[in-house]
Amino acid sequence: MIQYFNWLPQIETMNGVASIPNELALFTYSDMVKGDTSIIDKLRQPHKFDFFMMIFHFAGSVNLKIDMVEYDLSTPNNSIRIMPSQIVGLESVSADFDAHIVVMSRSFLDNLLVYINGNVSLRPGIRFDAIEPLQSVEVRGLDLFVNALRRVLQNDDNPYRMKVVQHVIMAIFYSSERLRDINDNDPARSSADSISRKFLEMVKENFRTQRQLQFYSDALCITPRYLSRVVKETTGSTAADWIERYVVLEARALLKSTDMTIQQISDYLNFPSQTFFGKYFKRRAGMSPKEYRRLG
Repeated sequence: MIQYFNWLPQIETMNGVASIPNELALFTYSDMVKGDTSIIDKLRQPHKFDFFMMIFHFAGSVNLKIDMVEYDLSTPNNSIRIMPSQIVGLESVSADFDAHIVVMSRSFLDNLLVYINGNVSLRPGIRFDAIEPLQSVEVRGLDLFVNALRRVLQNDDNPYRMKVVQHVIMAIFYSSERLRDINDNDPARSSADSISRKFLEMVKENFRTQRQLQFYSDALCITPRYLSRVVKETTGSTAADWIERYVVLEARALLKSTDMTIQQISDYLNFPSQTFFGKYFKRRAGMSPKEYRRLG
């Protein structure tokens, strides 16, 4: 199976980590692996995190996969964003690789989005680039923000520490993101965005067992046709496309990274038969599960 990590409590106990318990943690990659290189081996296998990560890559090189898309970052100064439940695999990392890493719990991110009011592209399903090269002026700015965030986190006596942290993170988002073109005074757009966000969260939790639009539209108290139209308008893909995307992405990761038989993967994803699974996979991936596994 794909490993699923909720590492926030463990991260907080490591040396060099500044944090607010169960909410947010800040550390550097070199501190994380110091004295425990086994963590790199764990990260080489596809896995999912139960939190949001911002990674500011400032030294060395790294090759990684996010949702089975490979990124070869041979030069530093990149911003890497990983959403909860994305499939991530660390392919290779140079000896001199280093990065600042900010880890945020789902609840912290949800509360932050209330302040941001949807202006920054972090909501599930809204398209954004996982990797963003940083300009020199952005690198200097992020260094300042990271140092400021570390100082705030280390000041346990400040009763307003959480509020200050939220504002520092907001400043990081606004300085490094291309703001979404959304009119917050448009109730129809706000409602559509809310429906899409709820739908995509439901898909993440249920795609292995529920692939019919009726299930999701019933839960949202709308018609399947309206659901598909709203999701298409706000994300660029239909509701059915999103369900298929999650199913096939999980199947691809299992075929590449586990010893599970195709029948076992079919059963795990709740297909009625291996034949049905094979046709479903080939329609989306362009080849059979057996061919996909054989190609490596």
